[in-house]
Amino acid sequence: MTFQALLLVALGLSMDAFGASVSRGAALSSIGIGASFRISLVFGFFAAAAPALGWILGAAFLDTISVLDHWIAFVLLTAVGAKMIRDALQGGETRPVAAGLRVSVVFVSALATSVDSSVFGVTLPALDISLFLASSTIGATTFGAAFIGLRLGRKLGAAAGRRAEIAGGLILIAIAFRILADHTL
Repeated sequence: MTFQALLLVALGLSMDAFGASVSRGAALSSIGIGASFRISLVFGFFAAAAPALGWILGAAFLDTISVLDHWIAFVLLTAVGAKMIRDALQGGETRPVAAGLRVSVVFVSALATSVDSSVFGVTLPALDISLFLASSTIGATTFGAAFIGLRLGRKLGAAAGRRAEIAGGLILIAIAFRILADHTL
């Protein structure tokens, strides 16, 4: 996998956090730069840690699945992308968010939006890419997406977050097809 493809995957995976952050920003009367930074840091941390957890599982079974690795990556990325699109099209808030900026709410939201990154992590051993590079790229991209989402949330409203999730899902599905094409053509 090239760095450009990894960056596109990171952008796709960060759209969950962006959508949740836009929704949260839209629901708050105000949010300062410091609070936005701290919340985004939590989202970025969870997004960076999640692929490592998935990688451990993927590495454990790499020998068993190496013949089918491109199909597994295709199915997982397509499923994650389709889930993101479905969640966005259902409308309303799809993330576990409560009123205010309580620490528990931020952690639960960050955990919920990083599940897709752990699924992607399962495919890392088969994609010939550094775990550190993948985790740090996904974490940094998610941090940026969450920060921008929180800051823009009050101005844009929750609808922009849903559109971003749809775009992220489409990006992941496109990457899935590219991986399949690279391995089968």
